[in-house]
Amino acid sequence: MTAAADGAAVPERAVPERDPGLQPERTSLAWRRTLLALLVADFFIWRSWLTHLAQQQDRLAGSALGLGIAAMAAAVATVLIAGCVLARARALRDGTGAPSAALLRTASGSVLLLASAVAASIILSA
Repeated sequence: MTAAADGAAVPERAVPERDPGLQPERTSLAWRRTLLALLVADFFIWRSWLTHLAQQQDRLAGSALGLGIAAMAAAVATVLIAGCVLARARALRDGTGAPSAALLRTASGSVLLLASAVAASIILSA
């Protein structure tokens, strides 16, 4: 109880606990959908690289080399994003709250790396 201006006792108001509702579940599902879309892009890059490799005999040069680098960058980005998705799911399950800044920076950098790999793959495939 607290005292009012006239000296009368005023009961303290109980602060209700925050109810996150379905937002954490929607966030988790969005991260999973994003990972699935990125995996599809990753598979297209790998397919393009393997197609170019099959066309070249005995040497790895030119567009096949560039596509190989793009495929490796896409694979690294996908693994990093998968790690971010798992870390975010663990944080939601444990109830620790918002994702850390490092997690968001890693996810953003990985998406940019994968976007660059997709762009390079499109340019080199033409």
